[in-house]
Amino acid sequence: MQKQTIELKESITNSVIEKMEEKLKPVIEENKNLKLKITKLENEIEYLKRDKKQNNIIVFGLEEREESTSGLIQEATEIFNKVININIEDYEINTIYRIGKRTLSAKPRPVLVSFVNAWKKKEIMKVRKNFKDIYITEDYTKEVLEKRKLLQTRLKEERMKGNFAYLKYDKLVVKENNITKEKEKRNILIAEKQHPS
Repeated sequence: MQKQTIELKESITNSVIEKMEEKLKPVIEENKNLKLKITKLENEIEYLKRDKKQNNIIVFGLEEREESTSGLIQEATEIFNKVININIEDYEINTIYRIGKRTLSAKPRPVLVSFVNAWKKKEIMKVRKNFKDIYITEDYTKEVLEKRKLLQTRLKEERMKGNFAYLKYDKLVVKENNITKEKEKRNILIAEKQHPS
């Protein structure tokens, strides 16, 4: 009798599990499809964010003397023309504005400059080191800025090792410094010639 009840329980349990699995199969399949769609949409959003900021730069250290946006455009174009000899016309700037709220502090707010086309931005980014009191950087999303901040320690470590390292968007690019390795090889060869075994 006990054996029959155990067998009956097992068969009922198995049939219930099979029916549940059959009913859950479409739900699980739909869940997989939704996860794929979400991943695809997240990638598209990231692409659109990246594309939106593609022609933008952020200028730090530009004095707040302007009264309006047109004054800010004029000040920015004058600085680009005088300091780095890149001629920028008003129509080449898509948008320009100061980031953040005006405060009483002496530190000027950063300026976001969006160009009509990317080649002006690239031109400025190539010669940005010629500025003395002004610092120019690319415009990144918050997520990318966080990733870059986390990569800063690894960047410093790689440079301390003597490798050529830099950040490209949100990735760390490291190239071994062959010059130092060749110097080490030369030093070893010179040492072996001076002190033969």
